[in-house]
Amino acid sequence: MRRSPLPLAATALLSAILTLTAAPATAAPQDRQWREVFSPDGTIATMLLPAERTATMSPDSRVAAAAAATVAIQDTGPSSERFDLVIVGDGYTSSEMGLLRQHAQAKWDEIAATAPWSTHRASVNVWLVEVVSAQSGVDNDPTQGISRNTALDMYFWCGGIERLLCLNKTKAKQYAAQAPAVDAIVAVGNTTKYGGAGYPSLATVSGGNARAGQIAIHELGHSVGGLADEYWTAGTTYTGAEPREPNVTKSSDCAKWSAYLGRATPDGGVIGCHQGGHQYANGIYRPSQDSLMRTLGKPFNLVGLDVMDRAIRAKIGGGGGCSGYQSTRTGGLSGGGSAYQPDGTYYYTAVSGTHRACLDGPAGAEFNLQLQKWNGSAWTVVASAATGGPDETLTYSGTAGYYTYLLQSVSGSGSYTFGYSTP
Repeated sequence: MRRSPLPLAATALLSAILTLTAAPATAAPQDRQWREVFSPDGTIATMLLPAERTATMSPDSRVAAAAAATVAIQDTGPSSERFDLVIVGDGYTSSEMGLLRQHAQAKWDEIAATAPWSTHRASVNVWLVEVVSAQSGVDNDPTQGISRNTALDMYFWCGGIERLLCLNKTKAKQYAAQAPAVDAIVAVGNTTKYGGAGYPSLATVSGGNARAGQIAIHELGHSVGGLADEYWTAGTTYTGAEPREPNVTKSSDCAKWSAYLGRATPDGGVIGCHQGGHQYANGIYRPSQDSLMRTLGKPFNLVGLDVMDRAIRAKIGGGGGCSGYQSTRTGGLSGGGSAYQPDGTYYYTAVSGTHRACLDGPAGAEFNLQLQKWNGSAWTVVASAATGGPDETLTYSGTAGYYTYLLQSVSGSGSYTFGYSTP
C-alpha cells in the first residue's frame, strides 16, 4: 500500500542555412522551389528560389550507387526491435574513412544527447555506409567554382544560397539502402563550413562543423515524427483544412493537445495555444512560444517530444515497448483496475529536472498514466497521459520532492511494461 512520505526540505548564433521544403502559402513555378531559411539568430523563414539543378549535374551523378562497406557505430540488437539510423558520407576518399567515422560519431553523439533520442539511445542502431569518393571535399567549398568528383555530388550554393548543402538524394538513398535497415538517413559532407539541407527523406549536414548537427535534429522532427514547422511568414493567413501534423491546429482552443495544456514544456513556459505556425502568421496555432521546430538550438516542446518518443518507440520491440528508460517494471491491470509504480510506492528526487515515463499495454485496451507529487498533505496530479489507447508517454519538468505514478485501466485488461527516468 502506498504510504505518505515524511516532508523534506542560449542558443549559439547559427549561420544562414536552408532546407528544401514546399511552402504552403502559394504554389511554386516549375523552375522555382520554396526553401526554409535559417537565419544567423536561429529563426526560420521561407524563400522562393531557383529549383535544384538537375540537367547540369555531371553524367556520373546519375549512375547507380556502387557497393560500399557498412560498419556499425552502434549495434544494439536486431533491426526488427530497433530504430535504424543510417549515416552516409560524401567527399571522403578511401584514405579518409577514419575521418568519416569521426564525423559520423560526432553527429550521432549530438543527436543522442537530445531528448527523446537520449532516452532511447540504447535501442537505436546506427549504421555508417562508407561511401568512397574519388576526391576529397564538396563542390563550391570554400568558394564558388570549385568542383570535386564525389559520390553524392554534394555542393554549397544550392539555389544560389551559400550554405545550402545539396546532393543527389537518389544516390544517397541507394547507398543508405545497403545498411541492414533504414528508418532515417543523415548525409554528412567532408567540410568544416557550416551548412546543411533537409529533404523529405533525409538531411544533409557539414561533417566537420560542430554546430551543424542541429539541422539534422530539426529535420528528424519532420521525417521521424511528422512534425510541422512552428514558425511563420508575416502577413499570411491559413485557410485550409485541419492540418494532419500533431503540433499545429486551426482551432483556437487547441483541443488537439488538450491533455497537455498548462503543463511545463522543455522549451520554456507551459503548453498553450500560440498563434502562428505551419509557416502562417494567422489562422493557425502551435503548442509553445518556442521550440526546435521554430528555432534551431531549442529543445522539442512537450507535444513534439511525446510525438517523437512514440515514433521511435514504434520501431522498438516489434512496435512497442518501453526500453531505454532508467528503470523498468512489469505487471498487469484488470479491467477498471489501477496500480502505483514503482512497486506500489513512491520515489524521491533531491533535484529539479525532467521526469519521463512510458506505459506499454496490450492491444485493444485503454490505459492511462498519471504522475502525482506529494504537496505536504496529499498527492496531487502534476502530469497525465490519456490518448485513448494502450500506450502512453509522459514528460514533466518538476522540482525536488516525492513522486509516484498511477497506472489505470479505462477498459480492457492485460500485462504492461512501465519505464521511467528521474532527474
